[in-house]
Amino acid sequence: FDVTVCSIDGGDIPIDAGSLSDQFKTENDKRMIDAGSKPLKGTKKLADMNPEGYDALFFAGGHGTCVDFPTDQVGEFVGKAAAAGKVVGAVCHGPMCFAQAKGADGKPLVSGKKVCVFTDVEEEQVGLTGKVPFLLEQKMKELGADVQVSAPWSDNAVRDGNLVTGQNPQSSVSVAKLVAEALA
Repeated sequence: FDVTVCSIDGGDIPIDAGSLSDQFKTENDKRMIDAGSKPLKGTKKLADMNPEGYDALFFAGGHGTCVDFPTDQVGEFVGKAAAAGKVVGAVCHGPMCFAQAKGADGKPLVSGKKVCVFTDVEEEQVGLTGKVPFLLEQKMKELGADVQVSAPWSDNAVRDGNLVTGQNPQSSVSVAKLVAEALA
């Protein structure tokens, strides 16, 4: 796959300290960090991107996304991609990108869709329930999503049409595989 990494503001992507703890790093994370995290340096700005120019979008997690992703700008970007029939994947807190995303019918994009997200229990276990703007699992349910919850920190991913989501860092590889399957 030809991959383009972008971020809200462009430039180097900051990683929240909690996501850098060994508790949450996957083997893939460790390999990328050991290689200098080059894909996260000098990224393009989201506003300069056209979602229709890509086959798939992937929204990674981390607690920084709790501020960056639930915005009108990101919601519109995701909505345009979905309307164009693109695959949209997200893992852990990445599904924050759906908070403002609307389908062609004007309803929440996740309404009636199966999704996996960082669960309320997992948020409580990391001690950040009071720090996030809203609990992601609860928000997705409010938007009409059929949230698929598994045991905390277990690999849990689901594909519903062109929407692919995963519960936590342990689900990253499974989400990537489902995105690839959706593109096949």
